[in-house]
This record gives sequence, C-alpha cells and structure tokens, in this order.
Amino acid sequence: MNTTRRGAIAAMAGGALAAGCVSIPLVKAGSYQARGTSFAVTLARPWSDVTNVLVIVPRGVRVLTIDGVGLNQLYLASIAPDASLIRVADRDTPRPTYRTDMGDTELVEFVIDSLATAGLQDPSSSGLRPQPLAGAPGVRFDISARTAAGLNMSGAALAARAANNSLHLLLFLAPSEHYYGAFAQEVDAIFASARAA
Repeated sequence: MNTTRRGAIAAMAGGALAAGCVSIPLVKAGSYQARGTSFAVTLARPWSDVTNVLVIVPRGVRVLTIDGVGLNQLYLASIAPDASLIRVADRDTPRPTYRTDMGDTELVEFVIDSLATAGLQDPSSSGLRPQPLAGAPGVRFDISARTAAGLNMSGAALAARAANNSLHLLLFLAPSEHYYGAFAQEVDAIFASARAA
C-alpha cells in the first residue's frame, strides 16, 4: 500500500475529528512565527501543524509535520523558566524543566531527557557545535534514539537562551532510514533562517 502525505494527514485529521473535532491547520510556505514563540523561521514548503492533536505538547511549543509525526516532526519552542518541552501523563512522573542558569551541555541534557520522558528509547546527543538562533548564541547538536517499537530515529536540535530568559528551541526528528536524510538540507535552512520576531 502506498501512503501519500494527504492520506496520512487525512487519517490523522479523521482520528482527531472523531476524538473531539480538533483541526489540523496548514502552515503556508514563507515566514512563520509559531504561536507562543518569540522567533520566526522561513519554511520552503507547507507543513501541517499537529500541535492540537498531541497531548504531550505544553504551551509555547508547536509541532509541525509533512508526512505525519511518525515520519517527521519539527518542534518550534519558546520555553519559559521552570517550564518543560513536553507534558507528562501524570503529576507523579518527573519532568525535565528549563532553568536560566543552564550551560550549553545542560541545555543538551534537558532536550535529551525530555525526549526520554516522551518515550524515545536511549536518546543520545553528539556533534555539539556553536550556532546562533534568532541572533542569540546557541548550541547545535545531533540526536539518535529508537522508538518503543525499535525504529531508529535521527534528529537535529538548536537551542539558545533568549534575551527574555526563555529558551528558544528548534528540534527535528525523523526515522534514520530515508526520512531524516530527505529533509536534512531543508531543516538546516530552517534552522539558519531563525530570527527574532
């Protein structure tokens, strides 16, 4: 069976509608500032905003996809001090929180710990290097992990502390086979386009 982007989005939309009439807006190509963030990026093509159908996404975090979250997901976030990248299922589960005194290595650990809390298996980082995000000094790094079903995932992240002490974060995740490589150049361009809004 050949699944198309429209088919995957339609299936997600159908499930969302059946679960409570949640819409999946299309983000047009061009300049985009995610609701709740204080920076903008340039998108080379349309993406679908699936934030409203994901229960783990807190305020200040948006999730975009082209083919469905299982195949590619782009997080755009402005995380306030003492807030998280993900929402946990219950109050007893500890969640990683952002602190304004975190150094670059701790910011990387915050992202990796957040991915582990969200259910990815053995997430790890590599290739830490400096790269600005929206005019602020930031750290760029690569990610590897597995899903609970054993699918190898690859990712890239760029994090920087903003002037208002929030954490600006761009994070892309996709299966290592085909999907990550297919979007790598486009994601690099999105990361490089980030600017203060």
